[in-house]
Amino acid sequence: MIDTLNIWLNAHAGLNLLPFLLVCSIVFGAAFFRGLTGFGYAILAVPLVSLVTAPTTAVIMAILMQLIIGPFGIRSAVRVIDRPMVAKIAALSCLLTPAGLWLLDIVSADLARLIITIIAIGSFLAFMMKRPPEMNSAPLHILMVGSLSGLLNGFAAMPGPPVILHFVRKAVPPITARGSMITIFFAAATMATAVAWWRGMIDEQILVLSLLACPLMISGNHLGARFFGSISEPVWRGFVVFLLGIAATMALIKAF
Repeated sequence: MIDTLNIWLNAHAGLNLLPFLLVCSIVFGAAFFRGLTGFGYAILAVPLVSLVTAPTTAVIMAILMQLIIGPFGIRSAVRVIDRPMVAKIAALSCLLTPAGLWLLDIVSADLARLIITIIAIGSFLAFMMKRPPEMNSAPLHILMVGSLSGLLNGFAAMPGPPVILHFVRKAVPPITARGSMITIFFAAATMATAVAWWRGMIDEQILVLSLLACPLMISGNHLGARFFGSISEPVWRGFVVFLLGIAATMALIKAF
């Protein structure tokens, strides 16, 4: 029975049973934190899944999974966000996503892992830096946030770091930050999926792997969302730091 399952998984998902179970566990855990915080699925999942699969597989799978989970929470999110600001950042992220996917497609696997490592560690260090409590609404700042989000979205399925640094501040209610991030990431995932499909980067194995892990993604996100309103703001922000710390640690392990 196990041998048959191994053969099927290897043929259709590109993994044997144990690596497949590891990927499923990563998906569930990353989805839980995504439901809890409104972000972080790819920041956590891509470095971890890259330990098991090729970086391109990890990135494209994360893009597909974020597209699947994206609609969850959108209706409530748009009620609490600054729609003009979120729309500008989302549009810029979508515009720059193709450039990020192009870079991912042309660099070697080792270089991709190294860059993803730097992104994860840089995100953690940047988030630990003290920032003004209010958001910066200057046009140039919005341009930088949206553009960088798009490049990171295409290259590493991580549109989050610049968006997180923009919205997660003391003067911004967590529910507003969470809703803004959910909306932007869904738009970015939609664009990334369309471009990746057009470039032929989505094959049968990635599709099967994503579909098999989909129930764990949905259940993990749902469980995390149930805890969102029941914890204090300091604890919520602590989870943000904890999440980025895990990503940076696992990226270092992969690098060395």
